[in-house]
Amino acid sequence: MTALLNPTPGPLRQVLAEVEAGTPTVAEIARRAGLDEVVVHAAVDHLVRSGRLESRELSIGCPPSGCGGCASAGPEGGPGCGRPAPVTGRRPGLVTLTLRRRPSKD
Repeated sequence: MTALLNPTPGPLRQVLAEVEAGTPTVAEIARRAGLDEVVVHAAVDHLVRSGRLESRELSIGCPPSGCGGCASAGPEGGPGCGRPAPVTGRRPGLVTLTLRRRPSKD
């Protein structure tokens, strides 16, 4: 019987490694790891629930406070994006994932 020296890591380890490497999208993680996107989504969901990854929605669109609270606001607090007024009801769509380190076992 021959022992495996370098066993292939499972999908959770592959996804963690890609996030740690800075791979920016689920599609790119899937491509680089040779996994189906459905598997990557399931792995990310599991890793978030287990506390290994932190998931945060990034705000896009207009802030609830209006143009004055926007990073692109003009000097008078008006829209700096060229819109005549804030757009309401737009939901964030981008998510950032942050790898969380496990506490050391002392």
